[in-house]
Amino acid sequence: MKLSQNNLVDLLCLSNGNTDNNVKLEQKNTRPESYKLVYVFGGKGKIYIDEKCFPISKGDSFAVFPYSHFFVSGSDDLKYVWLEFSGVKGAMLMARTAFSKKTPVLGKIDIINFEDLFDFPELTGAPYVMYRIGGGLIMIMSYYMEKFPGKALESEGYVLRACQVIEENCCNYHFGVKDVAEALKIDRSYLYRMFMDEMGVSVMDYITRRRISRAEAMLLNSDTPIKDVALSVGYMDQMYFSRVFKKQNGRTPTEFRRAISR
Repeated sequence: MKLSQNNLVDLLCLSNGNTDNNVKLEQKNTRPESYKLVYVFGGKGKIYIDEKCFPISKGDSFAVFPYSHFFVSGSDDLKYVWLEFSGVKGAMLMARTAFSKKTPVLGKIDIINFEDLFDFPELTGAPYVMYRIGGGLIMIMSYYMEKFPGKALESEGYVLRACQVIEENCCNYHFGVKDVAEALKIDRSYLYRMFMDEMGVSVMDYITRRRISRAEAMLLNSDTPIKDVALSVGYMDQMYFSRVFKKQNGRTPTEFRRAISR
């Protein structure tokens, strides 16, 4: 089931599926920049991620991180449910769990019918449905955070401080990765590695997403001309802003505003 990319809680739920409904997780029907979260509720199989093989069986969960190549194989009794998502808050939630590129498979979540949490409603464009989908993803991730918490790392403190600096300054046209590194007084390449490990996205990508998220809020809640929206979130060139917005959102600012107004 395909879901809208637009979500009012900054979690972009892209699609989901269930092998009981003959909808399988495949490289060709997902996006390279997204996370894929899978819960196995029957059978045995294998997941190949970036040419590494990991066995999976009933009760296991596994995650495929952005820009990873993957392939799922198994016997006829292999059954799973999966969710594809992206977004900055989605990356932050994933960073709070023990999922990683080195350990993509985790053990049993001891909750009856856990797979039912992955069954999201069809989107109608109504704000309450968007919140419901985002809230459902948060609910799912909260169980992984509880059962399989991520390790407390020194890098997490730097990353959280970096996020705060970005939140306070991202709408400044001249603001960039160099400014974040200088504010934290750490090497830029070191910041990049920590940020990628914790968030799953680069610092520049995070800055872009925060700008586009703020632009979405303005387009939703005001009649501000698109040129002024672009300026308000750090883009001097309206055409460039529209290209970046469409790349992140799947629609131009005009299309986004028109769809919401409908």
